[in-house]
Amino acid sequence: MYLNKNIYSFVQIIVVIFIIIIFPACKESPGEFNLGEQFVGSQVSMNLIDTFSVDLSTVILDDMSTSGTGSILIGCFRDTVFGKIKSNSFLQIGIPEYYEIETEDTYDSLVLILCYNNYYFGDTVKYQGIFVHQLVENIKLGDDGGISSQIAFNYNYAPIGSITYTPKPNSTDTLFIRIDDIVGIDLFTKLKNKLEPILNNESFINYFHGLALIADSTKEGAIIGFNTNVGLILFTSRKRDEITESISYLFPLLDTTRQFNNITHDFSSTPLNLLANQRNALQSNLSRNVSYIQGGIGLAIRVDFPSLSDFLLMVKRGFIISKAQLFIYPKENSYRDFDLPPNLDIYGVNESNKITSSWAYASSVLTEDKLYQQETNYSFDISEYIKNELSDYYVNPGNGLLITLSSNYMKTTFYRAIMDARNRKPKLKIYYLSY
Repeated sequence: MYLNKNIYSFVQIIVVIFIIIIFPACKESPGEFNLGEQFVGSQVSMNLIDTFSVDLSTVILDDMSTSGTGSILIGCFRDTVFGKIKSNSFLQIGIPEYYEIETEDTYDSLVLILCYNNYYFGDTVKYQGIFVHQLVENIKLGDDGGISSQIAFNYNYAPIGSITYTPKPNSTDTLFIRIDDIVGIDLFTKLKNKLEPILNNESFINYFHGLALIADSTKEGAIIGFNTNVGLILFTSRKRDEITESISYLFPLLDTTRQFNNITHDFSSTPLNLLANQRNALQSNLSRNVSYIQGGIGLAIRVDFPSLSDFLLMVKRGFIISKAQLFIYPKENSYRDFDLPPNLDIYGVNESNKITSSWAYASSVLTEDKLYQQETNYSFDISEYIKNELSDYYVNPGNGLLITLSSNYMKTTFYRAIMDARNRKPKLKIYYLSY
């Protein structure tokens, strides 16, 4: 029997009302929930099917904006699973809000300050290195008003400052990076003489385009997060009546939307080496029967339901979907050294792995088996997606779902998860009403 969508929705509402009224009297048997003796004649029951095939693939996002996040990420990390990841940061500097340098004032030094934001990924016991370079071009926003993580602007090859340090990401410490005196004296002189490049921010950024904070590639221990309370501090001295006074001027971060992180990866010698672009997903059977999620570099998991069309016959017979749940399971022992993402989002995608839904269909619920790591899972309520796919009695084989970190986590962290596609296979459960 074929039902149009309006009748289908009306019947669904009526049946759900019946369930609410008589549910306390229901009896349960394996795979079936009867709705009470008074409805035996109508044979209304709740049923469960969980034998659908579910396929996982890894997708790498082609374009991901990392600008305006309020997080500066600098460092390198390497392991045998995800390869090497490197994050550099680019930013613009503005002129001091107030300055008054007198004739007798002298130059002391120029330093870059970086303040930890309590985030890190990797081993903070190892030394880290940062090179500070001066940009040779202005930072420009893309057509969408953001800047992709794959973008890098040109800078002078010779650094104007550097530091080797042991990270203390959970402390309130500040990193001070001494900047070359040639740069410092130049800025001091222009401030002192009120020369044109210092008169306003527009003229200044056309003269001093900004900074590139480049991670030392030889130190692969961790990626460290800093907040955007960053800037250059010019230290000067003023001597009066045999007393020397220290006076400082802050060249602050000018435009938060033009601060971004350039994140690169090297997948060589890993199963992910086969990933080339967003359009071509890497099936789990080609990546050791697992699929991968990681922030920063934009790894996500595509989910397909090859046997979902088998359910169409039941829909055409008038069966009503009550709820659809997806369960995916992190591979056992894959997250002993790294915390799992606290939540994941799920979107609709087409055959090119482009997101087609304007919002996430659902956010996950994480159930963690901290002792044995055998029952840990992420669950999603994908009822809306499944109902939409079946509503016109046709399942488009090019459509699927994409599981990602939430937007903020994807842009500002390197949270990772390795999902099992063989030993603990993903599972789709559909609860439906028959009558």
